[in-house]
Amino acid sequence: MLAKQQKSTEVKVCDDFKLIELWKSGSEVAYKILFDRYFAKLYYYTLKMIPDKETAEEIVMDVMMNIWQKKHLINNDLPISAYLFRSVKNKMIDFHRKRALKTISIDHEEGTFDLVSHLSADSRVIESELDMQYTTGINSLSPQKKNVFMLSRNEGLTYQEIARKLNISKNTVENHMVAALKLLKGHIKN
Repeated sequence: MLAKQQKSTEVKVCDDFKLIELWKSGSEVAYKILFDRYFAKLYYYTLKMIPDKETAEEIVMDVMMNIWQKKHLINNDLPISAYLFRSVKNKMIDFHRKRALKTISIDHEEGTFDLVSHLSADSRVIESELDMQYTTGINSLSPQKKNVFMLSRNEGLTYQEIARKLNISKNTVENHMVAALKLLKGHIKN
């Protein structure tokens, strides 16, 4: 038990480069430390440009989930902080562009590739567990919350567009999204 606590403490004091190495080799503790180290910084940075707390949290969660899913693509020679802040900045630009144009944004992924073939057995198990937690979290939502979340995530609708489509208030949409994001954030942090 003492050895486990000592190892956990050693991981906490690691620099980002070492944490990324540990994370890529299967340490979920290393990812949690990175998450905790950057989430608040990214959130407050986002709030400066987007004063809506729920939207700011949603943007940062998207970025943090994205790096989880694509950890094998992270270049460990570059600072993760620069990558995270750039990713958040790009998400904010997309958010403002989408809001200004009042259109559904197009996903900016540069193509798809077979992740499974590039992952080790341990990574596939962890990835599968995270996907299962995500699916479980989504499925545990009430039908209305799940519908709102899916319209936002899968169809890229704004809160106002969702409110109109479901004939509910924008505040109700925001409340559903906050609840869904809190649940998913709890699943990821655990």
